[in-house]
Amino acid sequence: MGAAGGVMRLQGRLIGLFSFDIGYEIDLERARGLAVTAEKAELEKRRAAPAYVAYAKPPLLASIGTHDVELGGRMRPAAASAVVHEFGALTVVLRLPLDCDVADLPGLTSVLTGASPMEHLARRLMEETFQRILPAIRRPGLNAFVEDYYIVQVDRFEGVTGIPELLARGRSPLASALRCEPSPLSEAEMDEVFRSRISYYPNDLVVSEWNVSLIVDTDYMEALNILEYLNVQLAELRYYDALLERRVEHTYAMTSAPPRITILRYRPYRRSIEELASIRLDVTAVFERIHNALKLSGDLYLAKVYSRAAERMGLAAWEQSVAQKIDVLQQMYNVLVQRVTTSRAELMELAIILLIVLELLVLLTGLA
Repeated sequence: MGAAGGVMRLQGRLIGLFSFDIGYEIDLERARGLAVTAEKAELEKRRAAPAYVAYAKPPLLASIGTHDVELGGRMRPAAASAVVHEFGALTVVLRLPLDCDVADLPGLTSVLTGASPMEHLARRLMEETFQRILPAIRRPGLNAFVEDYYIVQVDRFEGVTGIPELLARGRSPLASALRCEPSPLSEAEMDEVFRSRISYYPNDLVVSEWNVSLIVDTDYMEALNILEYLNVQLAELRYYDALLERRVEHTYAMTSAPPRITILRYRPYRRSIEELASIRLDVTAVFERIHNALKLSGDLYLAKVYSRAAERMGLAAWEQSVAQKIDVLQQMYNVLVQRVTTSRAELMELAIILLIVLELLVLLTGLA
């Protein structure tokens, strides 16, 4: 890996993951025929692990060429590929060559947050791929939302003898780079950053943060697949959280309004009840497929990578937010159903009273 020296230099790749929701469901077999170079994306294995540690339904992996993108003030070649998931998600993966001093990493990652040239390229490639596989998408739809995540993957480093020395001497710039901060962090924050570090062999390392992970390993595809899958989960959670938020605001206006007098004015309620039931079923079905898409219970290493990265991304908080909004919609659904049911009962009572009055009028008229 190189002798110790004053400069620490990293060589490998900067990988950008850009996940989009493009529809409710994708027929992967049909999409494979529509994509020019598509294959199943399987989890590679180099440790002893049970055979069932894999995707339940492997996504498609399609190469989409090499494209130039601006990064750090100059144009760099980016090898692009698309990962297509059965539950309606697509990730554009951009791999750029990385060769820089450790001290330069904070400046590099700090410009990745927000709309960057990499994101613009990823969105264009997503739209092109979307049009190519459109016939395979059930209930297709594009939206402006994208979830991005970045990986600093290191094949080799110079100026240090191994990972312990790299972490000792490069602690401050690595911590800042992982937090996308151009300035040094406090000692407490650096401790917090490296609390999530994972190593399986003496010469590998994974450290995950909210928007960037560091992977020091030549065989990095396992960890990359896990991070891509987590990014897709986060994209779906945030997309449905926003969708449910809009539905809650729309439905609240109905439930907070005074009860209506006539049954005819409840027709919009019946339409909203049907929509609420459909949305709840759709969200439940999508997340059931997402949670069952990848099985990691038998591989302790990958399970650690998954759980620690999920913690950094705040996945549990987003799941709780979606669950709470579904509960709120359920309560609103119950209120609307109760109002329609009550209105129908009142209408039935009114009809019975009118029939009784009509019978009395007929009886009195006959007696007269």
